[in-house]
Amino acid sequence: MLAIKETTKRHLLIIVLIFIALSSLRILWLAYFFPSNDQPSAQEGIFDMRDQFLSDNKVFYLNGEWLYYPGLLVDTTNDSHSKTTIPLDQATLTIPPRDSEAVTQKFGTYRLKILLDKNDSSDNRFAIRVPAISTASALYVNGRLLGKSGEVATNLNSHKGQAAPYTVYFTEKESEIELLLQVSNFDTPADAVINKRISFTSVSAMTHYQTITELSLTTISVIIIMYALFSILVFLFIYRKKKVLLFTIGFLLPLADELITYDRSILDWLHLDYVWSLKLSNIVYLGASFFFVQFMRMLLVKYHQAMRFRWFSILYALGTLLIILLPIHWLHAANLLFFILYIVSFLYVVVLALREYVEDQKTSAFIAFTALGTTNGIIWGLIKSTYVLDIPFYPFDYLFIVLGFTGYWFKRFYENTQQINKLIVDLQNNNELKDEFLTSNAQKLWNPMNKMITLGQSIYDNPHNNLISEDKQNLKYVIDIGRSMSFTLNDILDFTRLNEGNLYLHKKSVSIQGAVSGVFDMLRFIAEGKQIQMTSTISRSFPHVIADEKRLIQILFNLLHNAIKYTGAGFIEISACIEKDMAVIHISDSGLGMDDDIQNRLFSPYEQGNVADEGIGIGLFVCKQLIDMHGGTLQIQSIPNTGSDVIFTLPLADESTVVDEALLIKEEEDSMSSGHAKQLEKSCALPHFKILMVDDDPVNLRIMRSLFVSSEYDITTVTSSEKALEALQQQNWDLIIIDAMLPYISGYALIEMIREHYTVLELPILLLTARHYPEDVYTGFAHGANDYVTKPINSLELKVRARALIDLKYSISQHLHLETAWLQAQIQPHFLFNTLNTIASLSTIDTDRMIDLMHHFGEYLRASFDVRNLQRVVPLQYELELVRSYLYINQQRFEGLLKIEWDIDEHINIEIPPISLQTLVENAIRHGVLKQEGGGTVCICIKDFPDYVAISVIDNGVGIDPSTLAQLQSGSNLTSTGVGLRNTDLRLKRIYGQRLIINSKPNEGTDITFHIPKNKLKSKAY
Repeated sequence: MLAIKETTKRHLLIIVLIFIALSSLRILWLAYFFPSNDQPSAQEGIFDMRDQFLSDNKVFYLNGEWLYYPGLLVDTTNDSHSKTTIPLDQATLTIPPRDSEAVTQKFGTYRLKILLDKNDSSDNRFAIRVPAISTASALYVNGRLLGKSGEVATNLNSHKGQAAPYTVYFTEKESEIELLLQVSNFDTPADAVINKRISFTSVSAMTHYQTITELSLTTISVIIIMYALFSILVFLFIYRKKKVLLFTIGFLLPLADELITYDRSILDWLHLDYVWSLKLSNIVYLGASFFFVQFMRMLLVKYHQAMRFRWFSILYALGTLLIILLPIHWLHAANLLFFILYIVSFLYVVVLALREYVEDQKTSAFIAFTALGTTNGIIWGLIKSTYVLDIPFYPFDYLFIVLGFTGYWFKRFYENTQQINKLIVDLQNNNELKDEFLTSNAQKLWNPMNKMITLGQSIYDNPHNNLISEDKQNLKYVIDIGRSMSFTLNDILDFTRLNEGNLYLHKKSVSIQGAVSGVFDMLRFIAEGKQIQMTSTISRSFPHVIADEKRLIQILFNLLHNAIKYTGAGFIEISACIEKDMAVIHISDSGLGMDDDIQNRLFSPYEQGNVADEGIGIGLFVCKQLIDMHGGTLQIQSIPNTGSDVIFTLPLADESTVVDEALLIKEEEDSMSSGHAKQLEKSCALPHFKILMVDDDPVNLRIMRSLFVSSEYDITTVTSSEKALEALQQQNWDLIIIDAMLPYISGYALIEMIREHYTVLELPILLLTARHYPEDVYTGFAHGANDYVTKPINSLELKVRARALIDLKYSISQHLHLETAWLQAQIQPHFLFNTLNTIASLSTIDTDRMIDLMHHFGEYLRASFDVRNLQRVVPLQYELELVRSYLYINQQRFEGLLKIEWDIDEHINIEIPPISLQTLVENAIRHGVLKQEGGGTVCICIKDFPDYVAISVIDNGVGIDPSTLAQLQSGSNLTSTGVGLRNTDLRLKRIYGQRLIINSKPNEGTDITFHIPKNKLKSKAY
């Protein structure tokens, strides 16, 4: 409690000291300009200055007794030249008037004679300052009209009030100066009275006096206007609150009041009469009071919500309404009420401000100082008006008020800065916590998201599921949504790494064409269902760029994914050019486009181009940061409903690097040729595993080749998908290692082309990816890869995964051999017994036929058990020899019941799966024509078409019943019949991706056809 009292005493002492300092400064100002005690006084219309000296800084006030002519306007020194014929009535009035003196006339003339010293050495140049007289006046000096305010007249119609002060300058060599001051007042209830001092001095002294006044007023005006402009700028650009505009008005209205008080003639430009100019000045005065009280209230910390302020607002509004509505003769009486309102409201604010300061509100100290400065100005203003002091404009009260406000704003700025710094620290801590939260939860979401995608995909791919088409499509949407979530999780992780500065680049020479092709294939599933054509016009000769391959793929993926998202139908095109040693890549689309507002905030984190976007708005931000890290730039040009053009730049690779890579590619090609030559030399040696490596980076090829022992592996390397396709035609391979990002024909597309001819079990493919993100891995598996390895390559991982796939391939090969043997076991025994029985019966009937049958039977057995039947495919002629032997034997057995027709085009040179045609022929005989009592005909038709060879077995037998046909066409294993057909159908599907085409009608016959495609990728045996 004692501490509080000590603080209160200290604050009160400071308030008293400040008030004393302000009053002392005001007294010094008054002392400097206050008239000296030796000033003369006018006696009966004569102002005797013969013993006075006019200096450059001394002003004389023409106080005292003036001659007054009531009801007359005298304009010469000769009384007979009056403007009226009424005899001159003369009286003596004191200026300023005493309380006992009264004037009842509405017009009249004041007269004064000034006597000067004849020996005065001044330059005879004088100045007279006439104050604002109610309400019109005109000054004659020695019979000359030198100045006026308004129009002096003897009637209301000719009179025009103004009540503005004016200064006249003149030269007079005579020792006597006669002044005639005409006045008239028909505007107010008051009479034509001069209640202010009239000053007389030399021109230099008057100039000095007015210069100080005008300089002080100008300085304060400039300061206040600057504050008002500052408030407007704060409102427009920083703090859009109405109270900021209140400060602007609160600064400007007091300034307007001071200017009107100094010289009412500034209102002339409004062309208002005296009544409305007076009302306007009163409104400005009242408004200045109101707004000053209001913005002082706004600055109070504890009491700005006090109820009395609302009453003050109502009273000020009522006062303004009264000023507008009341006639002028009532307005003078109401001015006292307005003054009381102002004094009461302002003193109330001052008391609250001082109270807050005393209560140790630090910010309120400056408001208290401002209130003290204003209070001092009001008190001395009352003293000045009471004693009719004509002192130059005093600027220091306003300066102190401005300093008070300045201190207040700087204090608030300092406090806000401290608070902002604290908030920044808190935000930084929260941001770190947020990043940790995002990273932790993104990683936690990986497992359930992957499980969801995997489970959904397994259900979707299961051929035995009972989902209807609509449910299956909805399941596809669920899987795609899960993949989209993976994109968002990737962006979150990278966004966090970028903020933490933990993301580093591993730059090297990268083919932009390969990255574009790979990303196109990765995004095919997103574009499904949209009529979008994605094309690349980047030329084959376009140079490499220096980039982190993993991040380049991410940049292209995000930008293209964004283009697909906002393009319902149309095109997406990637092009590239070279500008200033930089690769400039354009991604153009015909999508929705964006307006300028969206483009301006598009690269900010958590900003979205569309409010309905399900993403979190960091994809483009991450792209821009990654491009900046590469030394490039990213910009977007877009037109709403027309499309967008995303432009980013990357540095080009050095020419020396490109040349070195070209030499390495040539060396790899040479090594491939020499490798082929060495195959013949090694053919007699131990078997080697044959691996084909496809990568456009020769350095990667050299590294991978060095990992495999030459005594165990035959490695062939190529640098493009086209060369890989050529290599596939030339020999068989145990494993293919393919980089995902290959130019023009991406690794994904190459895998898809290989899978048209080789299943995942027949030819394993190991995919090399720059990233292990789900979109990369899923795309690889979806196109047919067996496994993947991420770059940079781990040597142990690559060797282990490669050997595992090779071992798997050979295990499957052995399984297929056993499957073929099983097929032979299924189709051979019954046929062997029947044939032997036929041979035995012919031995007693026709020995020639028996010998011929035994010859064909031997050929059939040789062909059936030939080791070539374990191969993947055999020449068509070899299969036809087996079929002919088989048909000859059956014709001998079923003489008269079996007819054979051949329809084979010439010069057909293809390879087909072994025991495939023979199986179809056997099925046609056993289950077709021989089921009929009279037998039938079997036709073997082989036709050559431009793209394929069609092989058909047609019979006119009993046909296949609908239920069995449905099972065969669906590939179902529910029936125990049709083992040979199912086996053949399965092998055709594995090798060519096509199945048997079965058409059959009961009692009409069956037509079974399969196609052998003719393309560059020829089928090869194991």
